Amino acid sequence: MGGAVHAPSGSGETNTAFGLPRRFHVSGNDTSPSVWEEDIPDGAEPPRHIHHAATEIFVVRSGRLLFEADGVQFEADPGDTVTIPPGTVHAFKGLAPEGSVAVIVLTPGAGDAFFRQVESEGLSPETDMPRIVQIASETDLEFAGPPL
Repeated sequence: MGGAVHAPSGSGETNTAFGLPRRFHVSGNDTSPSVWEEDIPDGAEPPRHIHHAATEIFVVRSGRLLFEADGVQFEADPGDTVTIPPGTVHAFKGLAPEGSVAVIVLTPGAGDAFFRQVESEGLSPETDMPRIVQIASETDLEFAGPPL
């Protein structure tokens, strides 16, 4: 297939770092994207953060998400695509009582490596933030403030 990556529907490694179920479809690195699908419960939200070298793309499959990018907030519905350029402080939050699902792409990206490492070490933000921050810095991720 000439280097193509085919991830059949329903395939992919599962991960539950930070209590959010996700399915990795494509593993990324310094030159290729990370692609995963994430279940985002109502009210779930990461802290504000920055990807210094990667563009992050969200395709909302179901539910509704609140986004903030460089201080500007907006909502995204099913079918919407949100693109966050490198260096942008951003965060998102689930707004649907039934939960939301988004396909997330980091390109180039080691986003999957961050979640894999956090899960493999059994880390929790309540007790392990120094180690989580260290892993983040190794995968082009910097925490930049509290959740929305």
